[in-house]
Amino acid sequence: MDINNGDEEEFEFSRNYFLAKECSGKKSTCKISDIDLIDEQELIAAVANIEPKHEKETIALVNSYKKLYPRWVFELRCGFGLLTYGFGYKKALIESFASTAFAEYPVVVINGYL
Repeated sequence: MDINNGDEEEFEFSRNYFLAKECSGKKSTCKISDIDLIDEQELIAAVANIEPKHEKETIALVNSYKKLYPRWVFELRCGFGLLTYGFGYKKALIESFASTAFAEYPVVVINGYL
């Protein structure tokens, strides 16, 4: 069994791969500057016409989170933090929590997406 023979075959394979890529010569003629941009007002109008999906389920989910506010306060008082992740409604939920649970205290909300 010749180990060097395997290395040579591997070298030939990789060399042929890169030679084929080099000789293909295909390059895209598309550029970012060729993209037609949509006017911002047109985009806002289009988004406003989108009907929300699962609206009842979303409201039920937000209400179930609101029932957890006392637990969240307890966890914060114990030194833990809150982490919300996923798609949608987090900002409104945290602002609602801050204004409801800490109405008599000053609150600082830091937006982490900026």
